[in-house]
Amino acid sequence: PRGLLAGHREMMTATASIPLVPRVTPAHPARRVGPRAWGGSGGWRRPRIGIRMDRRSAGDAPKPPADNSDLEPEQRDYTGTLKQYEDVPLVPKKLPAMLFPAEEVLLPGSAQVLHLYEARFLALLDEVTNETGGLFAHVTFLPPAQDEADDGGLRVNQVATLVRVEEVQREEVGAKVTIIGESRLSLRELEEKSQRGYLVGTFVPIPVMRNDGSAAYTPSKTELDEVEALADFIDDAVNDCVALVDKLLDGDGDEKLWDVGEVANEVEWGHGEVGNLKRAMAWIEGPYVTLDMLHVPCSMSERDWLRDAVEERVKHSELQLAERLSFACLQVAPASTEADYARLVSCRNVAMSAQHGLMDRLRLGKTLLEEQRSALRAKVALKSAFGAADDA
Repeated sequence: PRGLLAGHREMMTATASIPLVPRVTPAHPARRVGPRAWGGSGGWRRPRIGIRMDRRSAGDAPKPPADNSDLEPEQRDYTGTLKQYEDVPLVPKKLPAMLFPAEEVLLPGSAQVLHLYEARFLALLDEVTNETGGLFAHVTFLPPAQDEADDGGLRVNQVATLVRVEEVQREEVGAKVTIIGESRLSLRELEEKSQRGYLVGTFVPIPVMRNDGSAAYTPSKTELDEVEALADFIDDAVNDCVALVDKLLDGDGDEKLWDVGEVANEVEWGHGEVGNLKRAMAWIEGPYVTLDMLHVPCSMSERDWLRDAVEERVKHSELQLAERLSFACLQVAPASTEADYARLVSCRNVAMSAQHGLMDRLRLGKTLLEEQRSALRAKVALKSAFGAADDA
């Protein structure tokens, strides 16, 4: 495998070209927290007849920009054991899908707020809530390659995100929908559901971590020790970032730092970044939600994906917790610049690739959090210095 515990080697980030002409709302600025609007001037136009999927080689997988080349994990030696295992065929399943620009990639553990108001997207929402247990696919597309003519199609990432609808707020016009990324998917085919106007994809799940490793690889004690050390570092760095943000926002003290009761309100009223970080850290302890667990038709009310968490029956191994942490820690830091946000997007796209495994993602998270913590410390020191000058 390209990275430790990378799972099935054949599942690599690739692209596919489909003839869609997007009309997409511009990407969010680094500090914008408002809901994603779909409909009217946003979203996508109907595909032309004859959707085609053009499989490409793993060498065409999207890379970070040149100035973020240090994010691409380096080759490393492996000291664990390859497993002799029976390769169980993955059963493809169809799901409604929504397209987003690559800079809006949604990792497992991350949250996003959508404002749906066009008929086709409300129809998709109806199917998701009544037929697929609140699950759909979050698919990203890339800009045209430099060496390719623009034929009006889209290059679509083969690795997508299985998302769960957490909350639906019906409004006078449309609906505001909160979604949570749960696990990764491998895209096999994408087509338009002609009668209702939205996209439907055929996907297979990218396997999640088992108790003792991936389906193909058992890590050595040395590798397990490194995973533990990286996870401990990330945990400490996340706590430091939350504490530093509290100082920046003139918080009242440590007793409320990890209170997630008002996360939804924080997202709306300007503390969205720290609210999303808290939400992501809470997600780590929740149950896995994967495509192979879905049996249609089922409604959201019939399929309570979080019941195990509520009833305290979730028991993750240390490796499983580390896997979930490796995704959840890649969040937007408060007061981020456009450059900071662009670097985070590069991190997230590398993390989504099935070419990279747990160790790669943990090292990526360590690098990002070191940078975020240093930047926050500098901002707190600057604030303290100006505060002291004002008092004088």
